[in-house]
Amino acid sequence: MRLEHLLENMDVTSRPEWRDVEIKGISTDSRSITEGDLFVAVRGHETDGHDYTGQAVNAGAAALVVENPVEADIPVVVVDNSSAAEASLARVFYGDPSSKMMLVGVTGTNGKTSTAFILQSILHRSQGPAGIIGTVGFGACGDLQAATHTTPSSSELSRIMAGFVDRGCRAVVMEVSSHAAAQGRIDGLEFDIGVFTNISRDHMDYHGNMENYIEAKEVFVRTLADPGRVKGPGTLVYNIDDGNVRKVGERFNGPKITFGSSEGAAFRYEDLAADLSGTRFRIIASGFDLPVDLRLLGRFSALNALGAVAAAHAAGADREAIAGGLSDIDEIPGRFHLVHSDGGPTVIVDYAHTPDALEKLLLFCRELSPARLVTVFGCGGDRDRGKRPMMGRAAVELSDMVYVTSDNPRTEDPDSIIRDILEGMSAEGSSFEVISDRGEAIKRAIGSAAQGDMVVLAGKGHEDYQVLAHGSIHFSDIEEAEKALAGEASHR
Repeated sequence: MRLEHLLENMDVTSRPEWRDVEIKGISTDSRSITEGDLFVAVRGHETDGHDYTGQAVNAGAAALVVENPVEADIPVVVVDNSSAAEASLARVFYGDPSSKMMLVGVTGTNGKTSTAFILQSILHRSQGPAGIIGTVGFGACGDLQAATHTTPSSSELSRIMAGFVDRGCRAVVMEVSSHAAAQGRIDGLEFDIGVFTNISRDHMDYHGNMENYIEAKEVFVRTLADPGRVKGPGTLVYNIDDGNVRKVGERFNGPKITFGSSEGAAFRYEDLAADLSGTRFRIIASGFDLPVDLRLLGRFSALNALGAVAAAHAAGADREAIAGGLSDIDEIPGRFHLVHSDGGPTVIVDYAHTPDALEKLLLFCRELSPARLVTVFGCGGDRDRGKRPMMGRAAVELSDMVYVTSDNPRTEDPDSIIRDILEGMSAEGSSFEVISDRGEAIKRAIGSAAQGDMVVLAGKGHEDYQVLAHGSIHFSDIEEAEKALAGEASHR
């Protein structure tokens, strides 16, 4: 597409006089620039794209979009806000793909991924092929490609959605992170439905306090009733059990549907029973009563399913499609993943990486009455330090034994992270051991456990890598658990 066509309806501070410049793609990452791409210099939390314009030019960029004028031998477009410009340019370049499908956003601290997968399954039954974008990756029709961010950049979102349109998708479900809302990565997207699962402490390293964190979530919610929308108002589906979410929902002035276990919820569940064979409950709403036998594990799976069902109902899915979609889903990558063993302990791998998520995970494990509950966990580096002792406290209070280890230390000293965790683990009589090597910690935990015990490996879930100061290495909790269990089996 020609640059002049891309810029036709954009407000720019400085427009280049160059003509006949062909743009072959759009990117905010100078490392991914190829010949003919448009490089948009976006200011991020840790890096500034303006520092990489030279690299983009050397890589073959055909033009630059910047907030600060730079000298270059290619066209330079100056705008007031490059993040907003990226969103507008990408929609034009890729043919505004989000407007051609039903668009559902899922936000919240925990449960986004599970809710999104369940909802995608129902919409696939109800509307036809449905795409998904989130923490685990993006894809449609059974395929899934790994992602680096829960919510990709604006240009990546448009590129991915254009691919969904080409594949005949009728709907797309995407996780919306607080970072994405605050950084304008969802600018211009008109969500038909927004789901708000819950909110608890997370990302304080970025947002600074809970008020700012909640506000970032509410930025997404407000887009559903933006007066400038081309579509009609979107519907907010929110968890009435969560006090902060309820307040946001009550402030929302568009159409809305509540869900939760509370009596006043429009969609609620009853008769909940959960164990290692599945999760059983009934979903009750006006004129709607559906018995559910879900293969997903964990009491929290019922609430995630409930939010997905309420959103699917808002999207027009009938009872048959909802029941079929729920029966089709058997596992969410890295969410309460059961690692099978022959006569050894029960091993669970889960993505829980916040105090609230870890507490809920361990409480459910306690409900299953293991002989002993052994927990392995760490905390990510270069992230919210305040939650580390909180997670340590939850782990030691709810477990019989805790192995404190590394998660993704990134550029931080792993031992420094562990010291922060240990500040919350001084309870009298608590049992814990520090093993900073995560592979060794998993091996020790499983080796110390017997049949009837449960070992929980928390924090990394689906991830098959570990981020260290010098870069990423291959590492999978699931693979490490399988090796440890095989080793124990060979000794029996």
